[in-house]
Formats: sequence, C-alpha cells, structure tokens
Amino acid sequence: MIYPQKPQNEVERLEALATYNIIDTLPEKEYDEITNLASFICNTPISLITFVDEERQFFKSAHGLPQGTTSRNDAFCAYAINTPSQITIVPDARLDKRFKDNPLVTGAPDIVFYAGMPLVTAEGFPLGTICVIDHAPKQLSANQVNALQNLSNQVVKLLELRKAIQLLHIAQVKLEEYAAQMKAFAHLASHDLKEPARMVKSYMTQLQDKYAGQLDEKAKRYIHYASDGANRMGVLIDDLLDYSTVEASGSEKENVNVEQLLTEVVALLSGVINEINATVSWVALPVITAPVIAIKLIFQNLVSNALKYQAKGVQPMVKVTASETDTYWQFDIKDNGIGINEENQEIIFQLFKRLHTKQQYPGTGMGLATCKKIVDMLGGLIWVKSAEGGGSIFSFTIKK
Repeated sequence: MIYPQKPQNEVERLEALATYNIIDTLPEKEYDEITNLASFICNTPISLITFVDEERQFFKSAHGLPQGTTSRNDAFCAYAINTPSQITIVPDARLDKRFKDNPLVTGAPDIVFYAGMPLVTAEGFPLGTICVIDHAPKQLSANQVNALQNLSNQVVKLLELRKAIQLLHIAQVKLEEYAAQMKAFAHLASHDLKEPARMVKSYMTQLQDKYAGQLDEKAKRYIHYASDGANRMGVLIDDLLDYSTVEASGSEKENVNVEQLLTEVVALLSGVINEINATVSWVALPVITAPVIAIKLIFQNLVSNALKYQAKGVQPMVKVTASETDTYWQFDIKDNGIGINEENQEIIFQLFKRLHTKQQYPGTGMGLATCKKIVDMLGGLIWVKSAEGGGSIFSFTIKK
C-alpha cells in the first residue's frame, strides 16, 4: 500500500479548512441531499462528502455508510485532494498498486470503484471531496463527471454560506457587547461628564446672587458667558449620548402607541410650547411595532426642531399625520416655520451640519443626524419637503 502524499500548501490548506468549523459537526439535511443525488446520478450504493484534516478523513455526509471517520493514510480522498483541478477515478482498486492492500478494499466497505471530485475553495484550497463508491468495477460518463463537478460547487457554496452565517453570528455578539458597553458608558457619562457643567452653572448662579451689587457689567457678561457655555455643554453631551446609543435603543421592539408616545413628547416640551404659545396636534396615529426609545427620539427631535425654527411673531403650529403601505408606516411632521432652501435639504441630515448660528437658533447639529441614524437602522427613509419661508414637512418611514 502506498500512503498518500500531502499537498505542498498543506499548512495553508489546513488553516483554510479550520475557518469553516466543519470537522466533527453533526449531519445536515442539505449535505445529505447532495450525497443522495450523487449516488442516484452515478448509480452507486455509496456517496460521501468528506473533509481531510491533518490525521483523519471526516464524513460530513455518508450515503450508504455509517457516519464517521477513517485514517487519512487509508483515505482515497487524501489522494484526490492532490489533484484539485480534476476528478480522481479508480476503476478497480484491487488492480491499483496504491490501493490493492488498503484495508478499505480488502475489508469493509469493500471499495472497488472510486471517483472523487475535490471540494476547492475560491482561493484554490482542496478541503476534501464529494465521492461515489461501488463494490464492482465501473466507469463514469462525461455527463456524470460533469454532474459531480456541479455538486462539488454546491457543497463549496454551502460551506461559504455556513462561514458567512458564523461570521454574522460573531458580529451580532460583538454588536450586542458593544451596545451593552455603550449603555454602561451612557450611564457613566450622564453623571460624570455633565457634573462639571452643572457645577460651573451652580457656582456662576451663586456668584451672581451673592455679589450682584458689586459686579460691573463686564463681570455680569462673563458670568453669562460661563453659564451659557455650561448649558450648551450639557445639551451637547445629551445629544452625543443620544447619537452614540442609537443601536442600544433599537434592539428591542414592542407595540408602540404613537399617540401616547407623542403625548409624552409634548409634555416633555411643554415649557417651550407654553412659552411661545405653540400648538402641536395629530389625528388617528397608529400602534406600531418598533423600539420605543428610538421612535421617541425621532419625534422628540423633529417636533423640537419644528418649534425652534420659527420666525418672530409667528404662532408655531405643528401637525403630525400618518399613512401606510403594505410594508411601511410613514409619519409626516408639518410646521409653519422658516423653511429650508432646496440646496440644503440633503446636508441637514449630516452630523454637526447647521444652517444657522447658535445666536440665531441654539443647537448642536446632531438632532437630524440622530433621526437619520435611527431610521436607517429600522430600514426606512427620512426626507424633507420645504421652501425657504414656506414651512417644512419632515417625513420618515418605518418598515412594518
């Protein structure tokens, strides 16, 4: 008996095989269907999908034989992987000096005929074979050889799909870990990052109250700058936290009563609404299935912007409506504000993009970017229809 040689790229071949995590896995229907078809096409009692590792030949699918392994030294497939570009055919193993003393020939399963088509990756690594076996001498037709090649290609595609699913699972686990880390960071940041800003504002207030009669106009102006800076720092931190924790807020879906949610948003913005005598109205909003925190962030940002970007002397009026298709919910937030010229209607959804100075309209330029990030995550779209001086309609869709 002549033992099979190892391919010249054996180290790289074994590394490639390991990336598929296929050795010693349980039987799977998709692979069994392929070996059943191979036996039918080639009219053989046995068909195998095998993978050759450092010491063994592992049967991923075994039609006509028990599931298991054999020694690599005894494996016909260990010869076949040395010629990855062509099929290996042994018409009668009893007459072949490589196999005539092989225990798989002289004993069970009594191999006489063997044909093995290598399973070759896109990088050219032969991982194993799909092979057919008979107990009598045999030859394959050109059509049968071509069919085995096609089945070999299908096995490789199954392997690639398997790897892709595994990588996706790993990525999902990492994303969940990242989301958990971001959530922990948010809790930490909400206190540790905002505390210095609160402290500055508090001391500036105390300074102004205690020494009000002793401060000149310049000192009062400096105190105002410091307090205003502390306020803006707090707002920026809140916006950064909202933006950075979008993935975490979008992980769990539940039934969301949008009318009730919008009522909560209006209550949150009631101070501003009362101060500017604004009205926020809606009719017949649906119950949707979505991550509640993410949806609340969208409405909070869009309604807040609709109230903010108003001309002086105009009573702000905001109306929220909903419509649906077979696959999407669409929400429209209409206002009577200052509007947006056409050339700026795309860039406003970019991070930190602002069309006005902080003195004209306060903000960080993160609200619409956060909305877009959420809508993208939920498989929808967000856009605006507007004209400068003619109000705006911000619309977004959520996949059902």
